[in-house]
Amino acid sequence: MASLLVAHNLHAALDPRGAAERKPYPPMGPLVTVAELEREGHEVAFYDGTFGAVADFQAALDGHRPTRVAILADPHNVSQKMCLSVWRSAALEMVRMARAIGAEVLVAGPDVSDHPDVYAASGVTAVVGEHDDAVLRWASGGMVPPGRQSPRSNLEHVPVPAWDRVDMGRYAQVWRAAHGVWELNVSTARGCPFRCNWCAKPTWGRRYTVRPPEQVWAEITALRERYQPDRIWFTDDIFGIQKDWLARFAALAASNPIPFRCLSRADLLTDPAVVQNLARAGAVEVWLGAESGSDRVLTAMDKDGTVDEIRTAARLLHNYGIQTGFFLQLGYPGEGYAELMQTIRLVRELQPEQIGVSVSYPLPGTVFWERTLAGSADTADARWAGSMENRVMFASPFPQSFYDAAREVLRAEHAIARFARTPTLDGALRLPWHLGRWPVHRARIWSHRGADGERLDRGTH
Repeated sequence: MASLLVAHNLHAALDPRGAAERKPYPPMGPLVTVAELEREGHEVAFYDGTFGAVADFQAALDGHRPTRVAILADPHNVSQKMCLSVWRSAALEMVRMARAIGAEVLVAGPDVSDHPDVYAASGVTAVVGEHDDAVLRWASGGMVPPGRQSPRSNLEHVPVPAWDRVDMGRYAQVWRAAHGVWELNVSTARGCPFRCNWCAKPTWGRRYTVRPPEQVWAEITALRERYQPDRIWFTDDIFGIQKDWLARFAALAASNPIPFRCLSRADLLTDPAVVQNLARAGAVEVWLGAESGSDRVLTAMDKDGTVDEIRTAARLLHNYGIQTGFFLQLGYPGEGYAELMQTIRLVRELQPEQIGVSVSYPLPGTVFWERTLAGSADTADARWAGSMENRVMFASPFPQSFYDAAREVLRAEHAIARFARTPTLDGALRLPWHLGRWPVHRARIWSHRGADGERLDRGTH
């Protein structure tokens, strides 16, 4: 039994699309907090609900009979940063269960930062954003001010996650059965200094704080020795922003690199030396927030980048043997038929190995939200229930069917372009399916070509 129970509310089965990908990551943020609590001398129990149901939380409560329960979303997890409605429902049900045994409850996470009143109304005793220091104070009986906490300005003394508190073998088994490799998550930094107006930063804001590269490499070395992951997923919003940091990390990793995937920005990867350091360090796949093939749309997003930079970055990554993924958004205000066609042409031209396509999604606290949903009685709390729903949530010049068709055309264009670059048996088997669907969906886009009242790009149809 332990008087303090830490839990998280990411039950993978609640998000069917995410669960179908079979790429579970241990809850890094809550495990860092567990490690800090243990370092401060607290006796802590931990409930990992990744592979279970919300109802299973009751067994943990019954077994430990805690007087304090901390329910923490993982701010390093993309799905939880999206503030899906399923995560809120799970958290509130877990609060109810903990309150039913008389425990005091703290809740924390991105959605808590956005909607503290919703959680406060559930009877919790503490509602916080960044939870590291707040949980330590609360566990020691201190007062915790509600709402967002000040992000840490130094990560050097933050411990590595308490990986031993989860069944790492279970995570490895799911990954390897589905993908043939096991990818483990590691964080090098918190926050993002860039100003893309659709990007929510409820936990760390625009402050960027990075761990010493020596510390990161020591953690990776220990993980390899103990758990033998096949590759690493760096959870940073943007990996290796600082050129000197990346150079130091590459020097440490170069003699024995572990393959890794990460997120970056095109404008950071126009220098061959930077891309070379990524390759030396072990990068095998870099995802770029390409978003659109239209400079007009990128400007509207405050992306502070250009399509030409996307071209340069993608080609450099290819030259150094690093696969490229593009995140693409459909339907951002200002995107018309012509801009969509520019995005399709960019995918056809650059042939990224992977693409992720979604309808632009307004998150609370962003400029995008203020422009599209603020003050709307019907959508004041609009959230996707599951990841990648691709549902239009604001006034748009096109119907939902247009974006559904556009997504399928992009997927077909990607499959065709990828097969043209690297013919494989798997690609050959998939190609007829895409070729059969492409004309139908392309015709659906064409039928709406003048709906936005914008000029048409005569060279694209």
